[in-house]
Amino acid sequence: MKQKTLSLSTILGFLGLLIMIHTFSAHAASGAIECKTSFGEKSFIIEDGRISFHKEDLSGNGRSISSLSGDSVRTQTKHLGFVKTLYIEGHKHKINIQNAQNFSDVNDYLSITSPKGHEMTYPLSCQSV
Repeated sequence: MKQKTLSLSTILGFLGLLIMIHTFSAHAASGAIECKTSFGEKSFIIEDGRISFHKEDLSGNGRSISSLSGDSVRTQTKHLGFVKTLYIEGHKHKINIQNAQNFSDVNDYLSITSPKGHEMTYPLSCQSV
């Protein structure tokens, strides 16, 4: 009687597949993320592949000044976080979240590059909503 055994590569491949599925489901399970720069100059919410930038007027009333769908936002996933790149009025916005489960004012930032190449980088304070 001949017995079939699983090879080491089959077992490792299966484990790798399980880890990949878990990683993608962890990113999908995370809800909306609200981020603000240090002095509230920029504020936005990332939700379901959509980014909404907000601005408050002098009376303190907030409104959405631009909302972009997933089609115009390029997302690069990292091990625990992501980088989102989008263009608003010719300016390139790059949102870097190092770890979507543990936000950091040091590692999370918004970088805005003008059409002439001038770049401003803002540290972000983010939280799950």
